Amino acid sequence: MRDMVAIITELEEEAAVRVMRLWRELNEACGLEGIFNFPTPHFTWFVAEKLDIQEVKSSVQKLSEEIQTFEIRTYGLGVFPGDQPVLYLPIVRTIDLIQLHQKIWDLVLPFSVEASTYYSPQLWMPHITLALMDLTQENLSCAIDSIAFEPIEIHSEVDNLALVEQEGQEIGETLQRFNLGLTKE
Repeated sequence: MRDMVAIITELEEEAAVRVMRLWRELNEACGLEGIFNFPTPHFTWFVAEKLDIQEVKSSVQKLSEEIQTFEIRTYGLGVFPGDQPVLYLPIVRTIDLIQLHQKIWDLVLPFSVEASTYYSPQLWMPHITLALMDLTQENLSCAIDSIAFEPIEIHSEVDNLALVEQEGQEIGETLQRFNLGLTKE
């Protein structure tokens, strides 16, 4: 796994606890532990191999002061297929979500090296990851069977943007968190 820098939103406490409960359930039922390389439940807006950290911090700080908080919710369960499948909770796409994503992408792209096209506005599928890096053909059905029959609908306020970095298989680190400046009433 390559090094990466990303912009994420950390979930509010109640939603984070529910996601961590799912992580533990997948760990206990199927032995999945790859998700524990991420320090907090979140969803991702932008990923690149490298970013000009100072420029991005300044730009994201300004943006966060102008953005009003809003709510996201998940619906369903999904799998990104491939050599390393990912089990996730899809986030329902809303106008607020799409517009903020476009602003982040436009703002940060000029300061990035090797931005992941999976997070580009044309391909982005907002989601909360439940399992990755250790899903196999053998344990994927266990993972789905262990949670597919539970009602899983999570709501969380989008009230922050965070700049995070991860090297290899190490646990990711939050470099800076930016609270959104305008609270929706």
